[in-house]
Amino acid sequence: MAIPGQRHGARVAHDWPHREISGGGVGVHVCDRFELVTRRRVLGGLIAVMLVPSPTRAQTGTPSEVAGIKLPQSRVARAAAQFSRSHCPDYLFNHCLRTFLFGAVALQAQKRSYDADAAFAAAALHDLGLLPAFETASSSFEIDGANRAEQLMTESGLSPRDADVVWHAIALHDVRFSITRRQGPEAMLVAMGAGCDVDGPDSSLIDARQTAEIVAAFPRLQFKKRFTALAVDHCKRKPLSQRGTWLEGLCREQAPSAWTDTVEREIADAPFSE
Repeated sequence: MAIPGQRHGARVAHDWPHREISGGGVGVHVCDRFELVTRRRVLGGLIAVMLVPSPTRAQTGTPSEVAGIKLPQSRVARAAAQFSRSHCPDYLFNHCLRTFLFGAVALQAQKRSYDADAAFAAAALHDLGLLPAFETASSSFEIDGANRAEQLMTESGLSPRDADVVWHAIALHDVRFSITRRQGPEAMLVAMGAGCDVDGPDSSLIDARQTAEIVAAFPRLQFKKRFTALAVDHCKRKPLSQRGTWLEGLCREQAPSAWTDTVEREIADAPFSE
């Protein structure tokens, strides 16, 4: 370990004058005494560093706790966080982590329990489908993201049943909440958390102090502007993929010529003679 202010490999105090201090018939070199004191200080510093506990942030790249919510540190959670961080732009990764925290605080206020690993993984990965790297030709971004997240979770050791929980939590995170609620607390967490971060927190469930702590831990980084641009680009690339979803209205606005079918025409074109 290099000592602050010392070049790597340099010897301590050997450039000091070789003066002697006589006392009791014994000559003591100043440089020798300086080296002894310096070694003691370095040893003491090393011991102090060893006694400081390693921060949990080094495990997943995230804080261990925010706004009273502990962030999971399991192998599955680490895999989800690392995948999200490496593939999502910074503002989107932060949105995903705020989604988990807002959703967890909201469920805590409702005194609901949930599987922290599955909920965290779903929140961390819920917007993958908006990224061109993970989109298919015709599926909605919710389904594309859910499929990739399920695959990652299975590869990371999550059971098929729990990976299915992650899939549904992502696929249903922006549908009618009455449907999401029936799926369970993990789906509710992602839906409520994403809604809070996009539209604003429900003050009856999340107070201003908790909101400030969550945003401080994972800053928004111009989220409104950058997320809107991401959604617009997605709709321009594959507008019909979002039929019946939260983004249908935006996709109709961005690519109106693509929306030629109507309910009336679908009924009229049914292959029945009447």
